[in-house]
This record gives sequence, C-alpha cells and structure tokens, in this order.
Amino acid sequence: MKASCLCDRVTITLPERPTSITFCDCNLCRKSGAAWSYFARGALIVNGETDCFQRGDIDDPMVELHSCSHCAVTTHWIASDASQVDRMGANMRLFNPSEVAGIEARFMDGLGWDGVSEIRERRERGVIGQDVLIA
Repeated sequence: MKASCLCDRVTITLPERPTSITFCDCNLCRKSGAAWSYFARGALIVNGETDCFQRGDIDDPMVELHSCSHCAVTTHWIASDASQVDRMGANMRLFNPSEVAGIEARFMDGLGWDGVSEIRERRERGVIGQDVLIA
C-alpha cells in the first residue's frame, strides 16, 4: 500500500496491509489529526523531504512526528530513543477510505494514559467502512 501527502512530495509505502488502525485522543494524535497503524522501525519506505517535530511540553517525548516539508501534512512517526520502543507509525488518513475499508479500528484513551500503565480503549472496536468512518 502506498499513499502520499497533499502535495505528493512525500510518499509512504507500507510493508503490508495493516490489521488495525488506532484512533488515539492524546494531545499529539488529536492535534496532528492522524490515525495510526504501527510497524517495525524501518519497515515503512518514506520518500521525500520531511520535517521532524518532538514535543517540548514533556520530558523525553516518545515519538518524532514527521510531516511534509512543503504542505505540512503529518505522514508518520518514529519512536524516539527515549521511548525504548522499536516501531513507527503511518498516518492512515493519507489513504483513500476505500483502501482501508475492512481494517479493524481501535479507539485508545491516550488523553487519560499515564505513560506507564496499560493503555485503555475508549470504546468498542469497529471496522473501517462498516461502523467506523475514516475521513
């Protein structure tokens, strides 16, 4: 699966069709407008110039958020060294809704997460294109 930002200057290619898309309500996810699928670090192929952003409002931010240097659309994130997680996330909103139809949707309570305990789900899971819209 391959998608691009608004101006087509950055493309991401997934190694495989994801099994789930996560809708998280933490500040970073909510304000970036992204919905994520997760892959092993280095598994996404990213072409084009991106800008990297790390949160300055928390100590040791867990991710480096990447966006197109031209149109500023969020494309992906990479786990920071502080996170000790070996994965990255692709913004699934870059794909057309028909391309992600049938994928499970998860709704995480990132806003209520303390960063240590197991993260909770805000509501029941659904399926993109059936009972969940991605727009």
